[in-house]
Amino acid sequence: MSEWTAEKVRAAAEAWVWVPPDAGQVVTSEYQLIAYPGHYQHPTQVAWSSAVRPVDEVVDEVLAQARIWGRDRVYWWVRDDAGPAQASTVGSGGSQASTEEALQLHGGKLAETVQVLAYDLTDGVPDLDLAGGPQAELVGDERTIRASHLVSAEVWDDHRERTPAAITEELAGLLEARESWSDFRVVVFLDGEPAASGGCGIVGQVARLWGAGTRPAFRGRGAYRAVLAARIALGREHGATLALVKGRVETSGPILRRAGFTAYGEERSYCVPVMED
Repeated sequence: MSEWTAEKVRAAAEAWVWVPPDAGQVVTSEYQLIAYPGHYQHPTQVAWSSAVRPVDEVVDEVLAQARIWGRDRVYWWVRDDAGPAQASTVGSGGSQASTEEALQLHGGKLAETVQVLAYDLTDGVPDLDLAGGPQAELVGDERTIRASHLVSAEVWDDHRERTPAAITEELAGLLEARESWSDFRVVVFLDGEPAASGGCGIVGQVARLWGAGTRPAFRGRGAYRAVLAARIALGREHGATLALVKGRVETSGPILRRAGFTAYGEERSYCVPVMED
């Protein structure tokens, strides 16, 4: 019998916050603010917030810290399954503003919406109908890691120049993580070219599926499904009983739902400008 109730799935999703070693952060009882390296698509993020004070005070505090870091915007995540946060009164009616309304009052614009999607692996993996289709390879050498970089450049706008030494170091870290299957990546080739890639981190019994995407020229040919199938299969093989992903509603979300994933709510990111003092 499966242990994965809706409540436990949502808790697993809330616990999923990645902070790399080269990032800075401020964590309080009300929020987690992360300063990722500048090459990230959204380098400054509030991963979660739960305000006790009026929300506009918390927003001002976060923006002040971002200003100290020299960042010009903050991407602030909110969940639709959370109750209304406390906020200062706005307007003559004195109604309480939600966190999203407070962010909008600070100039925030909706930047991204993802669905929390999960598949219970207790009884097996989904049938993704890959017979005769592309197959994924584990990233484990210079050829495959460079292929994953090419996909990231087109999908996630990650155009970093990597020296041979940096690639060697990255590959060594990836191979070390794969010894315990705490983290791994896969890549799919079509017509001899890198077409799609994606990563997976196994935390406890949860396979966290991250960073998957397909280069525009290769979409619609099963590459994303191949990346999905490989990560799910390897995750289950190495102890995961739940596959968890935060899929963009306009791209991967529909594919994941067709594959049998269940939606457990949405998370939305607002881009809030950091104004000069």
